[in-house]
Amino acid sequence: MDQEKKPDEDLLKNYQELKSHLENALSMSSKANDLREAKGYLIDVQYKFKGLKLRREDREELYGRLQDAFEEVNKKIDEQRRDFENEAYSNYIELQEKVEEAILLAENPKGFKETWNFLMEVQARFKGTRLLREHREILYPRLQEAFDKVKAYHENERTAYESDARKNYERLKLLVENGLLQAEETNQYKETREFLKKIQSEFKGIKLIPEQREELYARLRTAFDILSKRLDEFFRQKKKNWEVKMNYRVSEYSTEIFNLEGELEKERSYLLEIEDQLEIAISGSREITTLAGLKARIASAKTNIARKEGLIRKLQAEMAELNNRLTPEA
Repeated sequence: MDQEKKPDEDLLKNYQELKSHLENALSMSSKANDLREAKGYLIDVQYKFKGLKLRREDREELYGRLQDAFEEVNKKIDEQRRDFENEAYSNYIELQEKVEEAILLAENPKGFKETWNFLMEVQARFKGTRLLREHREILYPRLQEAFDKVKAYHENERTAYESDARKNYERLKLLVENGLLQAEETNQYKETREFLKKIQSEFKGIKLIPEQREELYARLRTAFDILSKRLDEFFRQKKKNWEVKMNYRVSEYSTEIFNLEGELEKERSYLLEIEDQLEIAISGSREITTLAGLKARIASAKTNIARKEGLIRKLQAEMAELNNRLTPEA
């Protein structure tokens, strides 16, 4: 009797344990955020059915509930897959347009930096964008082709730029060296400054490696500085020479005025003497011819005095002007 009850008890125990596992799996599956994780709980319970002795009706009951749960999860997985495929296809169409635009830009780049930045933006959109693997494998190599074209274009441009820059550097270097030599040696200051300004204008818009541009421009600035210092020294020396000449001229004016004043003093004494002679002649009733001669000598003396006084005033005015130029007011 006890032996007959033993199998039924084992079947009941198996049923209860499996039912508990199933209930737990269904609960965890319903709470899982990831459908694959949810399905995993169900698969774990499914394995427990294998080799487990159960009454037919108990197996059918539990297995039926498990299959219902599988169908529900699979249905959600299918819906999720369809949603993903729809989104992925939409992303593929949108990203395909960007990739094609990138390829067109790469074939006709207007500017390396702008084109490269656009390609980098498109590349960044691949990250985090949901795509089917086959779509990603179509688009990403196409984008890489665009990158390769831009790199090749940039490399060709860089090579051409460096070639032009090297030629420009050699040509400008000769000009700058010539300008520096002229600044150090020539006395043609105006012509040299114009030549340096012409060299300076050559730098505008010309292709040069930055370090080479800085090197040549620094030497050109040195030439300008040397010329400026030499020009300042030239004008200082010129001014000094002019001042020596002007001081000498002032001295000449002073001597000439001194001599004229001496002559003027004699002329005035002579005039007084003749005027005395005329008074004596008039009082002595001399001949008219004698009086006329004396008057003529008086007139001539006055004329000489007036001329020398005017000459002295003129010399004094010129000397005052020179003194003002030599010692200008502050």
